[in-house]
Amino acid sequence: MCGIVGLFSTNGNISVKDLISSAEMVKYRGPDDEGYMFVRNDDRILNIKTRNEAEAVKGDNIKGGFAFRRLSILDLSESGHQPMSDDTENFWIIYNGEIYNYLELRSELQSLGYHFKSMTDTEVIIYSFIEWGSKCLEKFNGMWSFALYDKSKRRLFCSVDRFGIKPLYYNLTQSTFAFASEIKQVINVSNLKPRVNDKVLFDYLSAGSYGNETKETFFKDIIKLLPGTYLEVTLSESGIKCSEKEWWKLEVKDEFYKENDINTISGNIKELFYDSVRIRLRSDVEIGTCLSGGLDSSGIVCVTNDITNGQEGNKLFTIVSGESENLDYKYSKVIADYVKGNHIIRRIDKDESYSDLRKFIWHNDEPLIKASMFGGYKVYQLAKENNVKVVFDGQGLDEYAGGYYQLPYIEYMNYLKKNKSRNQFKNHIDYLIKEENYTEQSLTKALNMYNLKKALHKFTSKRLRLNLLKSVKGWFNRDFLVENIRQSQLYNSPDIEDARISKDDVKLKNFKLFKHINLPGILRQVDRNSMAFSVEARVPFLDHRLVEYIFSLKSEYILHNGYTKYAYREAMKGVIPEEVRNRRDKVGFYIDEYSLVNSMKDNFREMLADVGDGDKYYNRNYIIKKLDENSLNVQNYDNILWRIMNALTWKREFNINHI
Repeated sequence: MCGIVGLFSTNGNISVKDLISSAEMVKYRGPDDEGYMFVRNDDRILNIKTRNEAEAVKGDNIKGGFAFRRLSILDLSESGHQPMSDDTENFWIIYNGEIYNYLELRSELQSLGYHFKSMTDTEVIIYSFIEWGSKCLEKFNGMWSFALYDKSKRRLFCSVDRFGIKPLYYNLTQSTFAFASEIKQVINVSNLKPRVNDKVLFDYLSAGSYGNETKETFFKDIIKLLPGTYLEVTLSESGIKCSEKEWWKLEVKDEFYKENDINTISGNIKELFYDSVRIRLRSDVEIGTCLSGGLDSSGIVCVTNDITNGQEGNKLFTIVSGESENLDYKYSKVIADYVKGNHIIRRIDKDESYSDLRKFIWHNDEPLIKASMFGGYKVYQLAKENNVKVVFDGQGLDEYAGGYYQLPYIEYMNYLKKNKSRNQFKNHIDYLIKEENYTEQSLTKALNMYNLKKALHKFTSKRLRLNLLKSVKGWFNRDFLVENIRQSQLYNSPDIEDARISKDDVKLKNFKLFKHINLPGILRQVDRNSMAFSVEARVPFLDHRLVEYIFSLKSEYILHNGYTKYAYREAMKGVIPEEVRNRRDKVGFYIDEYSLVNSMKDNFREMLADVGDGDKYYNRNYIIKKLDENSLNVQNYDNILWRIMNALTWKREFNINHI
C-alpha cells in the first residue's frame, strides 16, 4: 500500500519540486521507502532512489515524472522499490494496492517465458500488461490504482480496481496531466487554486450525500477515475489526448441467477469467501482484524481462524461508542473468546477535540457525512499503536447483500408481488403476521404507500426537488439552492438495461447502494483513515468473484423471513457461533453527534464569523440561531449543523478562497 503521484506536460518543463513535495506530503501512505522517475525531453529515463538526488534534477529539461512513497507489505527487500521497470526499461510503473492472486499469475507468466527479479505483485502487473495489454485487468483479483508509462509510445495507462478501493484522482488540461492517490496531491502538483464544486457541495449540504456519486469531487477540476475504468493518456507536441474506458461493471450473471438450491448456494458462498480470505492472508507482515461483533467482521475473524488452524493471539480491534457500546462489546467478546484472539478495545469519547476533526478532514480531503466516521479513523489508529501494518475490514457486504433492509422488507414484498407466485408472496405475509406481529391491514397500507411514493418519484421529480428546497430553506443562500437543485446528481436515475435489476426493487436498491450512494463514500474513508496511520486495509467481501455471485442471486436468497444476508448466514453455519450468526440487533457505529457539535460550538461560531451577510452558500444568522437552539435541547438537533461545520472546516483546511 503506497502513495503515488505523477505529472506530465507537453511543454517539456515540469516542476520537479512540486512533484517531490506532493509525494512527501503523504509520507504516511508510505513511510518505508521513496523513489522517483523522470522523463527527459529526449525520452531518456532518470531513475532516482532518494529525495536528495531528485531535488538536484532541473525541471526545464523534464517533460514528466513519477514520485512514490512505499508501505512495504510484500517482499520487504530493495527488490520491491518503485518506480519499477521491466527488463528493457521501456515500461515504468508506480502502483498502490495489492494483487492477491499474484502468485498464480506469476506462475502463468513464467510458463510463458517471463523472468522475475522480485517476489512482488508490482512486477507481475508489468509483465501482465506486456503480455495481455488492458485485458490483464480482468485477470487481477485485488485492489489497486497504478500508472504505467510506455516510453516507446509516449503513453500512460492508468487503472483502478473494480470497486475503486484504491483511488486515483487527476487533473487534465490541454498541455498537462497530473494524477495522485489523494486530491491534495493533485492540487499541489498541478499548482491549482482550490475551488468549490458547487454541485457536489449542494448535494452534500442539502440532502446529506457522500458527495462521491459520480466522477466529480468537492473540488472543481479534480476528477476521480471511476471504479472498473482505465485511462489511456497519449503525450505529443500538439497536446494531450485522453481516452477513458469502462472495463468492468456490476451486472447479473445468468449462471448464478438460475441457481435455486440454498444448500448449493450457501456452499458456493462459503467456498468463495474462504478463498477470498485465504489469498488476502498473503503478507510479509502481521495481519489483524477490525471486529465490531456484527455478522460481517465476525465472519472474517472466524474464517481466518479456520484457515490458520486456530492460531491463537491474532489481534482483533474493537471500537465502542454510544448506543452500540454494550452490544458491540458483548458480541465482539464472544467472537474473540471463540477464536482465542488478542482482543484490543477502545472507547470513543463523545468529546472529541476540534483539532481531531480538522486532522480527520484533512486526511479525507472532503467533508464527512456523519460523526460515526471517527470510528474507522480510531480503529486504524489502534492498529498502528499495536504495530499492525495490515488489517481486515468488513466493509462492502451490506451494500450488495441486503444489509440495510428493515422489516417488513417492503422492497422485497413488492418484488414478490410483482415477480413471483402468489404463494411466495402469501408465505412472506403470513410470516410477518405470525412471527413479527404485523397486521394484514398495516402491510397492505405500507405496500400501497411505497408504490405511491415510487410513482411520485418517477413522474414528479420537479415536485420532489421543490420539497427538498423547502426542507433546507433558511439554512443556505436561496440563489445557491435554486441554481443547483436543477442539476442535482441525486435525481439522476442510473441507466440500467438489465430487467432483472430494474424490475426487482431489492436488487435495484443494492445496485444503487453499491455503485452510487454508499460504497464509493465508504471506501474513500477506508482508504484515507487507514493510510493516515500507515495501515493497509483489506476488504475480503470485495473479492469480485464473491460480489458477482451474491449480487446475481435471486432476492429470496438475500432476504428471508426475518433475516438479511440470508444465503451468507447459511454459508456461515458451523463457522460463526450461533448467537452471533443469528443476531438481528446490529446497529451501525454511533457517536453522539449532538454532543460533539455542542463541544465544538465555539470553533463553529469562530468559522461562522468569517461568513459574510451576502455569502454565496450560507445564511449565517439562521445557522447561529439553530446552533443556539441545538445547545438547549437534543430534540432540536439537525444533522445539517454537522455538515455545515464540516464544510466550513474543509474550506479552512484547504484554504479554499477562490469561489
